[in-house]
Amino acid sequence: MKKLFIIIAILGSLIIANILINTENSESKKDIQTLSEAINLAELTLSFEIFQKDNKIKLIKKDYCYEIESIGYCADDVKVQLLNKFIGSKVKDTYENREENLIRLGFDNSKNISSMIINGDKNLFFGNINQYNEIYVLQGNKIYKVDYYKGMLEISTKQWIDKSKPIINIVESDEFNIVFGDRGETDSCANILHKDLVSDKKFSILRNSFLDLYASDVKLMPLEYLLKVVKNDSLFRGYLRSPYSKKILHSFMIWKEDHLVYFAPSVDNPNLAFVVPNSVYKNIDTYCKK
Repeated sequence: MKKLFIIIAILGSLIIANILINTENSESKKDIQTLSEAINLAELTLSFEIFQKDNKIKLIKKDYCYEIESIGYCADDVKVQLLNKFIGSKVKDTYENREENLIRLGFDNSKNISSMIINGDKNLFFGNINQYNEIYVLQGNKIYKVDYYKGMLEISTKQWIDKSKPIINIVESDEFNIVFGDRGETDSCANILHKDLVSDKKFSILRNSFLDLYASDVKLMPLEYLLKVVKNDSLFRGYLRSPYSKKILHSFMIWKEDHLVYFAPSVDNPNLAFVVPNSVYKNIDTYCKK
């Protein structure tokens, strides 16, 4: 009987200890905050503005996407999710905003410092990224250690544009003629019929240049820039036309500038220029030598 009491006492002690440990862990978990909670960020993130030295990029929430303000073009949703994951990261440690901490955690290096403004009013400054892929974030009088996601502080449109959609909305089964030059076929330097595009192998590369055509970057075309483009000696105007009528299905301009090739998918209203592979220009130049 004495042994039974001892066993019961031991089991009771273990149960009580387990309850105390679980309670302590539960209280500890309650104290863990996300970065957005720690900096009192509103639930809806309307904008991200990322700064690197004198350069920046701003993403603004629209109905359908986060738009890159400088070019009015959608940002890659996968990249935007990196920012959302970042602000939703658990705060792993907190430090006081003191000189020794600023120096130790990388906030004294003006050459490498990056920053971010969220919703126009939450200013975040970034320090070192440690060996565990964690970054130190200064906001107000606190420094927070949270997970870092590679690429989230890029400021180049090339790194942020949505590359998931083709520039021209055509598919393999679509039928079209390709015309280079003016709208009038008599003034064109090349007019290749649909039947030749699909039956003659020498035209297949040219036709495929317009299928699944994706951009590596996007450039805004203000009027003063457009006027320069029109005078560019490398400029081609082109049209994809219906084989059965004079209807223009798609119009475009393509030209070279420095080492890049630009493609504007509208002759009448070219507000954006997409950076495309150089091979697209070479394929066109084969038929319309400048």
